[in-house]
Formats: sequence, structure tokens, C-alpha cells
Amino acid sequence: MRQLIKLGLILVVAILVYNYFFGDAQEKAQSKEIFHKVGELGKASWSLLKSEKAKLDEGKYDTAIDKIGNVYDDLRSRARSSNDTESLQRLAELERERQALEQRMAEIYAEKERQTGSKRPLSTTLVADEKELKIDLRRLLSDTETLMRQMEQE
Repeated sequence: MRQLIKLGLILVVAILVYNYFFGDAQEKAQSKEIFHKVGELGKASWSLLKSEKAKLDEGKYDTAIDKIGNVYDDLRSRARSSNDTESLQRLAELERERQALEQRMAEIYAEKERQTGSKRPLSTTLVADEKELKIDLRRLLSDTETLMRQMEQE
């Protein structure tokens, strides 16, 4: 079944490329429009991922984690529509990692609030935990980006 889907996609791309170069004016315009829309979708996905990475760098973890979940939802529906079980399994792994990081983040924030209330400097353990969380979030974003590239190539 997967081979059939790949064959179908290759056929569609071949027709679009043929029409783009050798079709009549209407076929060329239609092919250009489709290529443009596919390009916009790819740019929008990358833009979303880059903006989330920028927010992560600024320390806006909550928003980044929530939006990563939204990206996963989009990727999951895409993988389901193409029966890509391998990508669905990888998405499930990434989702579990995201949820674990979300829980760690909540624990770190709670501890930070508690320590801030005591008017003493934050403990070195908390600072180290926060740095580790940031590293893990970047790794999650990188893994997500890798999966997106793999899904685009299939």
C-alpha cells in the first residue's frame, strides 16, 4: 500500500513537472500555482518551527511546548493520511518526550516560585535544571525538524 502511495505521488509530481515545462498556458499556470502553494506550506511549517525555537531561546517555554504540540498534531494528521506508520511511531515518541519536558518545566517553575519567595538567590541545582531543560527542549525541536524533513522527502 505504501509503495502504491509513493507511486501515486511520483506520478502527480511527474505530471506537474511535465505540465510546468511542456503544457499549454493553462496547465503551466496550474502547475505554477500548485508549486507555489506547496512552497508556501513548507515555508509556513519552517517559519513556525523557527519562531518556536526563537521563543524557546527567549525562555518562553510554555508557549513553545504548546505550539510544538500543535505541530505534532499537523504532522500526525499528515502521516495518517499517507499511512506512514513509522512517522506516527516517531511522533508518539516525541509527544511522550514533550509531555515529560512539560512536566519537568512545571516542576522547575514551581520550585523557582518557591525559591523566589524566600528572597534568596536561586539554588545552583535549580539553575542547572533550567539549563538542562533548555538543552532538552532544543534537542526536541531538532528531532522534530529532522522528522519534518524525513516526512517531506517521502
